[in-house]
Amino acid sequence: MARPRNTVPRFCVGRTGRAFCKVNGEFISLGRGDNPESRARYAAVLTDLAQGKPVESSRQLMLSVSDNLTVAEFFLQFVVQEVPRYSRSEQHCFKTALRVAREMFGAVQVTEFGPLKLRLVRDAMVAGDPNAKPKPRRAWSRYTVNRQIKRIRAVFRWGVSWEVVPQSVADALSSVRSLACGETAASESTPRLSVPQSDMDRVRKQLRQKHRDIFDLLLLTGARPGEIIGLTTGKIDRSGELWRADLAHHKTAHKGKRRTLFFNPTAQLILRRYLQADPDAKLFKMRRDNFAHVIGRACVRAGVAPFVPHQLRHTVATKLADEVGTEAAQRLLGHSDAAMTEHYSRGAERKAVEAVKKLG
Repeated sequence: MARPRNTVPRFCVGRTGRAFCKVNGEFISLGRGDNPESRARYAAVLTDLAQGKPVESSRQLMLSVSDNLTVAEFFLQFVVQEVPRYSRSEQHCFKTALRVAREMFGAVQVTEFGPLKLRLVRDAMVAGDPNAKPKPRRAWSRYTVNRQIKRIRAVFRWGVSWEVVPQSVADALSSVRSLACGETAASESTPRLSVPQSDMDRVRKQLRQKHRDIFDLLLLTGARPGEIIGLTTGKIDRSGELWRADLAHHKTAHKGKRRTLFFNPTAQLILRRYLQADPDAKLFKMRRDNFAHVIGRACVRAGVAPFVPHQLRHTVATKLADEVGTEAAQRLLGHSDAAMTEHYSRGAERKAVEAVKKLG
């Protein structure tokens, strides 16, 4: 006979000394495990659950305004309260940036985290760490470092809005400007370019049916890889001539932006092979990073320059911007800013070349 399930959440202490419990799959932070207040918060959670109060009311993290709030405690508050509203990729970026700063200055009080410490964090991002746990951290490019430092500054501004970080701290951190090209040893990011048609044809022949279908859907929709891999039958509206999928979770959902994918008859034929009886079951049971590895290995077998799945979106964007115009391409690609779509257009470059020819 199976042992009855324990419905009372346990009081746990993690490796970092932070206390927590788990309710309905959600981790609830209780503060430092050696602080008596953590037991009081745990008791409050149990009381709310026993009284049938909504879980949301009991799992709101109590923002501390104490003078000895550490950087690690402050970051944890941000991760629990604010990070979930971002897309999964942005959540990963925030956590990665904060992990570097926490490992270096987690025990430092928030009020003592100033520009010099932020510069040291930036230097660590540039250098990388082969001994980092659970896996080594490679040196980041200048573009990535600048983006990560910008995220850390945003976290401290969030703290100001909750009055747990003095305005003077956020103002001081804003004085650390972004790295300029050639200023440090940080490498420069390789721009993602369109993939030549011949390379795509050769790689496509190396793929299995499911992977080839995902590959084709990316080219037929201009979608991001995660948007296609995350599709379910229930998300697809098949009532019209063009099928459509209105995505609730996407890169800019936290900004209130809408994202819709459209599927022409060719894409519909592919999707029909994967429609499920369960509306919530994923069409493609695989992870986005696994698909990237599949494409990378296929590039090696095909003997072409390696490219990542997201470059297929760049390929579609460049083609659309030149053939149907920036406005139509912007709608299909889900760009909120036309300037982003114009980035892919080669029309302006062609006009510049024609103008130079007339100068002579």
